[in-house]
Amino acid sequence: MSLTTMISSPVTTAGMIYPALHRFISQIAMPNMVTRQFFQTYVLTNSNSVTFTKESGSPGSVVDEIGEGADIPLDTTPYTSANVVPKKIGQGILITKETIEDNMLPVKQSQMARKALRVANKVDKDCISAIGSGRSGSTSATGKSLALDGTEFVLSGSGGPGLGTYDLIDAKTLVENNNYMPDTLLIHPRAKKYIERLPHYSAAFSVGGAGRMTSGLPATPGMFGKIQGLDCFATTNCPTGSAYIIARGTAPNILAQYSPMGYFVERRGLTTEVKPLPEKDSLGIFMTMRYGVTVTNGSAAYEISAINVT
Repeated sequence: MSLTTMISSPVTTAGMIYPALHRFISQIAMPNMVTRQFFQTYVLTNSNSVTFTKESGSPGSVVDEIGEGADIPLDTTPYTSANVVPKKIGQGILITKETIEDNMLPVKQSQMARKALRVANKVDKDCISAIGSGRSGSTSATGKSLALDGTEFVLSGSGGPGLGTYDLIDAKTLVENNNYMPDTLLIHPRAKKYIERLPHYSAAFSVGGAGRMTSGLPATPGMFGKIQGLDCFATTNCPTGSAYIIARGTAPNILAQYSPMGYFVERRGLTTEVKPLPEKDSLGIFMTMRYGVTVTNGSAAYEISAINVT
């Protein structure tokens, strides 16, 4: 999800008359919607809702073997549906003329940045909540990993196990068991310390290729490296005690699906409006969005829970 793509929000009052203001808000809000990029964007037009089909049954099922001249069985696998009705979020900020006259614009700029971050946090929390309620299952962290000398060790906090490579591998297999290719790890910054403490983080001489942790400048917002073939993302909106292994669709899976987990339904992108408020001798700057999030395939996500971060 490139920044250029993400800033293609509708042309608004602020966008036309105050382009620098609109750009400032967008450039803060959009990259901090970390988890939004795990969903396929569905732009909703001329309607206030959309329904997606959800298929039951195992993706590992096979067709029947039948004899010559026998009736061909009909598939009666039931379908359910997920109806998404976009909701509206928004918040504004008041800029008084006194603020402008007294050269206090840096203060208001800081307030606008915080408001933009609040919008991003709300979107991020809603996406994570959808993953948490829609994922196929959950297993508790053990903190176990394999040292370079072949012995096991446990990473833990003061009150329990942390997160180890065994936890990552076990959760990956549970997603792979559903015929999806896990490619993403989502974690809280306080829990990613366990990832960075692993010998895999820098042991290129011992663990090569996709098994080795790499770090550097993020390729996408929120990304801090790779381990066990997973793109690692951190956001403060992820529950501290949980991590999620996700098939977000960086490459087509066995069903040639690009984004198998779910949809981010956008009815109104991040919109900024500027309104004179003469009765207050001020200007009002407003930020709004209309969107909905749904997980249509919980088999593409699995949770590692009970991670101790103390």
